[in-house]
Amino acid sequence: MFKRTVSLALLLAGMAAAANAAELRPAVSVTGDTVTLGDLFDDAGDAAAVIVSNAPAPGTRAEISVSRISLAARRNGVAWRNDAGLTYVVVARTGTQVPDAEVAGAISAAIAAQSSALPSASDLQVDFENGMAGIQVAEGEEPTVKVEQLAFNQRSGVFTAILRAPANDMLSPLRRVSGRAYPVTDVPVLLRDMQPGEIVRQQDIDWVRLPSNRVSQNIVTSLEHILGMSPRRPARAGEPVRIADMQPPIVVEKGAQVDVTLVSGSLTLTARGRALESGAVGDVVNVLNTRSNRTIQGIVEGPNMIRVDAPGAARAASVIRNASPS
Repeated sequence: MFKRTVSLALLLAGMAAAANAAELRPAVSVTGDTVTLGDLFDDAGDAAAVIVSNAPAPGTRAEISVSRISLAARRNGVAWRNDAGLTYVVVARTGTQVPDAEVAGAISAAIAAQSSALPSASDLQVDFENGMAGIQVAEGEEPTVKVEQLAFNQRSGVFTAILRAPANDMLSPLRRVSGRAYPVTDVPVLLRDMQPGEIVRQQDIDWVRLPSNRVSQNIVTSLEHILGMSPRRPARAGEPVRIADMQPPIVVEKGAQVDVTLVSGSLTLTARGRALESGAVGDVVNVLNTRSNRTIQGIVEGPNMIRVDAPGAARAASVIRNASPS
């Protein structure tokens, strides 16, 4: 009877110990630069502050072996049982994301500084190997980076950079990023489809960045070749525009009644005519004087306005005089 009582007591004690045993978490997240028993166990008691390992860099993960955790737990009186059969615990460290634009800017500046033959930093596009840089700093730290080392192949554009984040913390971990950098050109494009005769206004224009090797000499790269101009043929939104596809807006339509003006010194003569062809400002067009039924050439000055200059001025003056009412 005594033996049964002792066995039952031991069994109950074991069950109580198992019920009170700390439970190891299979995955944890930390904010600081160390991993403690309190991070790893649901109840580490007085040993919660005991450091087991350094934390990974902000924004990254690492694994801590269960054998290492078990040793630290035993030495500090944490009772636990590996009922789940874990071999490691995944530790993730939270952080503050450094904007990819910040990382790309630092890398492009470092590339541009390597050689005067390279384009300026603002004319370089940086694409990261994994689609994003993925650089983070510890929570509360300034989200900045500094390029400590750089390897750049100018022919292929492939780079590998060793970064420090935050930039001014010499104890901060170094991170490695790879990708490709290449020259780009800012190109104006239309925000909407446009038809011949429509005039491109400022609100119709957007800018896109294209690899410079895709921008030929006939592509519009400045506002002077698109703003205030009109498409020669239907133009699609978002697509690069060729210089030859744009023209000044037509202000004189073929067959329209126009005012023809000749200014020669103090002499100014004006007559009515009919445009024999359409034209934009600055175009030379043929005009029929409706009184004399003779054709002269003039320069389009504005909407239905034609100016006649030398060397055809004398002939035009004669035509205008003969056609003018006495």
